[in-house]
Amino acid sequence: MKKALFSKVAGSLLLSAGLLASGVAAADETVTFQPGGVATYGITHNGGGSFTDTFLFSVDTASWFSGNAIVGITAPAGQIAPNFDITSISFFSEANGVRTDLAANVTDAGNYFQFGVPTLLQAGNYGFTVNGTLASGFAAGSYSGNVAVVPVPEPSTYAMLGLGLGLLAFTARRKSSAKLG
Repeated sequence: MKKALFSKVAGSLLLSAGLLASGVAAADETVTFQPGGVATYGITHNGGGSFTDTFLFSVDTASWFSGNAIVGITAPAGQIAPNFDITSISFFSEANGVRTDLAANVTDAGNYFQFGVPTLLQAGNYGFTVNGTLASGFAAGSYSGNVAVVPVPEPSTYAMLGLGLGLLAFTARRKSSAKLG
């Protein structure tokens, strides 16, 4: 009898927790960059309410970061409408479990967002958070986007480039001054 009572109480607590959490959807995703430095991300949420999605990524060398997001659109009753309202996109760095907010440029063009971090990201762990709500009257919705990191060449790369150009100039000068005889 005690076992049956315990399982009913536990079931009730789990159901209550699920009902309380159903209004807020959250997801943590890791963004993996392809060899060219570009990655895609996206989330689909079922059920109404607000959401906070966090996307994590790492950079190995100093890099510039930028991206975009576009919300899904649907055509209920013949009217094309976005199924999400993104309210904010914010950025952070993460070191030893501590997140520090980063300044960011975010351009909101309705259903399309462009964003970037105006400072050079050093090697480390970073992330961005997308906040919003499911648009009124929709049971589900999605958004997706692309992000890119562009590594900054190291000073030794510029030194090798300069040395190579200098050698080319020296060789070209030597050949042009040689007399044909």
